[in-house]
Amino acid sequence: MSRQLSNTNALPFPASRWETARTVLRPYTPADEKAFLNLWGDPVVQRLSFIEDLSPKKTEEFLRRTLESVARGSLFFVVVEDKERREFLGHVSLNLQPPPERDAAVGIALKGRYRGRGFGTELMHWLITYGFRELGLRRISLTVMENNIPALRMYKKMQVLYVPELTGRHTDLEADSGFIDEGRTRDGTGSNGRSRVFICMGIEREEWDIQRGRKREFRVN
Repeated sequence: MSRQLSNTNALPFPASRWETARTVLRPYTPADEKAFLNLWGDPVVQRLSFIEDLSPKKTEEFLRRTLESVARGSLFFVVVEDKERREFLGHVSLNLQPPPERDAAVGIALKGRYRGRGFGTELMHWLITYGFRELGLRRISLTVMENNIPALRMYKKMQVLYVPELTGRHTDLEADSGFIDEGRTRDGTGSNGRSRVFICMGIEREEWDIQRGRKREFRVN
C-alpha cells in the first residue's frame, strides 16, 4: 500500500479512547491497516456491507477513500477492540451529512467470531449516544439488507420508546421497537444479477435517552 495511505493520521475528531462493557474504541492508526484489509476482504462482511466482490486492490482503495473521508471530517470512524483479549474485532462509524441536516448514517462491521454474541447491540448503544450527545446529531439512520435477519433483530430491539410530550406524535412507535422501518429500496447490483432489497431505518434524538444511553421511558398519564 502507498506511503500516503499508511501515513494517513488526520483526525478532525478528538483522539480519544472510549470503553463499553466489553470493548475499547479508539481512532484508526496505520498499524490497523492489515486488520482492516482482512476484515473487509471477508466475503460475509462485503455482502452485509454492500461492498461485494472487492479484490485485494479494491479493498485497499476502499480503505484509502474511507481514511480520506475521516480526514475531511465527513466520517466519524473508530476501531473496536475486545477489552479482555486486546484483539481487533471491527469498527463502527457515522457518515456525517453537512449542516444544517445534522444527520448521520451508521456503519458497523465485526469479525466472524464476534457476531451473534451481543457485541453489535452493545456498540450500537454507545454509537447512538455518542452521536446525539457529542456530535449534536438530530437523526441517525442505517440501511440493512432485507435478508440480514440478525442485524434486523438487533436494530429493532434497541429499545426506543415513544414519549408523547417530547415528540408530539401519537401511535408511531411500538413499546419495544428500536430503529424505525422507514421504507424499502432496491438495486440490481447483487452478485447473482438479481435486485437486492434494502430496508431503510432511522432514529431521532427525541427518541433516545442520552443520559442513560438507552430507550426513552414510556410514560402514560
